[in-house]
Amino acid sequence: MKLSQRLLTIASFVKQNSFVADVGADHGLLSIYLIENCHAQKVFAVENKVGPLSILEKNTKNYPNITVSLSDGISQIPSDVNVVIIAGMGGILVSDILKKNQDKLENVQQIIVDAHRDQDLVRKTLIQLGYKIEQEKIVHEKVYYNVISFIKGRQGLTQNDIEFGYKIKSDPLFSEYKQSLLEHYKKIYQQNNSLELKEKIERLESL
Repeated sequence: MKLSQRLLTIASFVKQNSFVADVGADHGLLSIYLIENCHAQKVFAVENKVGPLSILEKNTKNYPNITVSLSDGISQIPSDVNVVIIAGMGGILVSDILKKNQDKLENVQQIIVDAHRDQDLVRKTLIQLGYKIEQEKIVHEKVYYNVISFIKGRQGLTQNDIEFGYKIKSDPLFSEYKQSLLEHYKKIYQQNNSLELKEKIERLESL
């Protein structure tokens, strides 16, 4: 099975022999990979739309350790899930999913997020929920992704850490990622001249 580098990075962060909730499992390729490569003992694969769910069910039918669920976010995950993956969504939606069902996180020791926007909001939310950043990695596949693993614990982060990544400056792709962000922010700044965005650009340039 061939996975994208983004999904392979997510899989590499999963603690061995975990019970994983794969939220937004899509066609189930990540869920299957986690089982086949012993990253997970069991996977609870979540989809909230009937169309993708039918494909997910078809692809995982020969995997008894993968349970498929038509549900919203983490609202129906079993109590013994200890790893949650939320990938391929915007940061606002990721934050809403986690805050709306905080009671479901009691036994969750690790949360892996690949938010395509608003990563700073995700970092703030997870810190508020009692998690700390374990590791982050930049992945480039046409666009840049920032895959983040959170584990239980407390952590104090600087504004730069929250906005651009915790110790992410050591990532081999950081220079390219930084330049891509600067180009994006400057393009937006030309349209609205936001003081907040100007300060954000200055902080990023100083890294």
